[in-house]
Amino acid sequence: MKIRSKFGTLSLWALMLCPASLPAGEAKPDAWNGWNVETAAQNASFLPTCTGPYQVESGDLNGDGNPDLTIPCRGELLSPRLARPANDQLTVYLNPGSAAGPWQRLDFPVGFGPYHSAIGDLDGDGLPDVVVPNFQSNDGRDIAILYGAKDRKKLFEPTSYITIEGKDFHNEYGLTEAGEPIYPTPGLTSTVVVDLNGDGRKDIVTVAYQTNLFFVLLNEGHRRFRQVRYPQQAAPYDFLLGGPRDIAVADFDRDGKPDLAFSMYESNLVEVWKGDGKGGFAPWRRSSSFGKTPYHLKAGDLDGDGRPDIVVGNRSTSDNVVVLHNGKDRFDYAGSFRPKTAKAGETTADEIRDVYLTDMDGDGKADLAATGRISGKVVLWRGTGDAAYGKAFTDRRVAEFPGKGPRGITRLPNALAVIFYNSSELAILPLPDRTGGGR
Repeated sequence: MKIRSKFGTLSLWALMLCPASLPAGEAKPDAWNGWNVETAAQNASFLPTCTGPYQVESGDLNGDGNPDLTIPCRGELLSPRLARPANDQLTVYLNPGSAAGPWQRLDFPVGFGPYHSAIGDLDGDGLPDVVVPNFQSNDGRDIAILYGAKDRKKLFEPTSYITIEGKDFHNEYGLTEAGEPIYPTPGLTSTVVVDLNGDGRKDIVTVAYQTNLFFVLLNEGHRRFRQVRYPQQAAPYDFLLGGPRDIAVADFDRDGKPDLAFSMYESNLVEVWKGDGKGGFAPWRRSSSFGKTPYHLKAGDLDGDGRPDIVVGNRSTSDNVVVLHNGKDRFDYAGSFRPKTAKAGETTADEIRDVYLTDMDGDGKADLAATGRISGKVVLWRGTGDAAYGKAFTDRRVAEFPGKGPRGITRLPNALAVIFYNSSELAILPLPDRTGGGR
């Protein structure tokens, strides 16, 4: 099923990322209160992945109407002077849906140190493609693209690669005592696929933590992309300071054009850049992350006012998820939510690695999920539909996975998909029974 929007054609799985758009009325009475999260965790099904999975994304890859999963596996980061400085695989799991049979696993080569994946039809052939940015690329394979194969038995064509243009990258973070880089440049960590200029073609935006940059790859058709580098002015930069780690796309100012939000890992900031609808961007708003080392962030309308808000997970000693409410021309601090799973003597109890917004119980309100790598817990909060200070989420629930190191999370129709870095696994965690079916 596909739906037209001002940002192009969206498949049903994409709408799961916009929880406020989900219709109410599907839920059984009090689905959240009837949900035993501990039992759900015990009943979760586990599947192996390639080594060191780092993120998970959902989307229908084979056209059967069921959301499948893409899982980039970064593994351990080694010296960039080695021939193989990190893992370079993407695990794909095909969802059997209501059909009998197990999830089908396929592995594909991508560049070294893949941090992220995004799904979209880049070449307009009606088949979904997958974009993977690579952090530890020491051979020019900065971005991997798996184009959908017309032979659906193969799923994808052989992997294509894009090298980020420019040789004047300044290595901002990670130098040895001898001044040699620990990580190569540009050091990509996240990506989105979206039509930025209204031409009907999906473009790519990717962020480079290692070099304090982001890159827009404007789709010119025929699998060609024109690269634009931001910030465009010479250093010192006024914006994009402090290690951009993650990126979210939304129309934050409600002008009908996609904008970008970034978590700034080194400076404890969130920055929003305004899109001009032609593929260009300019700095617009900056906010504290109200915590240390913000890692992942998500955009979603928490209170139904039509303006996308931001939640950001801080992974260090603050160990909190912060709500930034989108008011008129500004983002206001609207509260901090802590997993509260500290153990005696620990400074960082959870180490929040991912945050996710979705309607888990079918009441039409955005709920919140966060993964704690150190604590081994997935923490869930029920959304209230009220983004006033401290009121956005309530009724914390915890699913425990001791020693597994939960890292990334995404949505399936009736479950959450969670990947575990320590154990190289994927778990399918059942959601409250609200629709009577689906996987």
